[in-house]
Amino acid sequence: MTELDEAEAFARAKDADVAFCRGIVFRLKSIGVNDERVLCTAFLMQAGLPFDEIFARFGREIATMVVSITKDRTVPRQIQEKQYVRQLQDASWESALVKLCEISAYLKVIKEAELSKAKRGKMLKQNIYYLNVLKRKIVENRAKTPGIEKLLEGANETICFFKHRPIQF
Repeated sequence: MTELDEAEAFARAKDADVAFCRGIVFRLKSIGVNDERVLCTAFLMQAGLPFDEIFARFGREIATMVVSITKDRTVPRQIQEKQYVRQLQDASWESALVKLCEISAYLKVIKEAELSKAKRGKMLKQNIYYLNVLKRKIVENRAKTPGIEKLLEGANETICFFKHRPIQF
């Protein structure tokens, strides 16, 4: 069993939305990311696991990537969001790519799922906000990942579909 298969099985055992995670992995592969550690991060970020549990099973590097792009649910909500934004800004480029692909997957859900207008608006606003948080990192590193252009175009297409201004990268 490969490490990626192990991460998928582990995420499934922890009740992560594995189909959604596969969508993230698909997006990562479509932009040329084949690093198994990065692909494992896509599964494990949805499992809601603490650093220690991921570290014990998958090592420091994967655990660090996962924690850098997931919210710490142990802190009060007011602190949580500010801390999360700092984490995203400080995350490695590989971790930011996973988050970018997660945002892309969420935008697809927002566009295709039957959601209430309020829920759709909240999810859209949140994902646009996180794209803007990652914007500087994307601009600085986009040359490292040539396939990213199509992903960014797709994100902006969905954003414009809901009558929001596109994000200039």
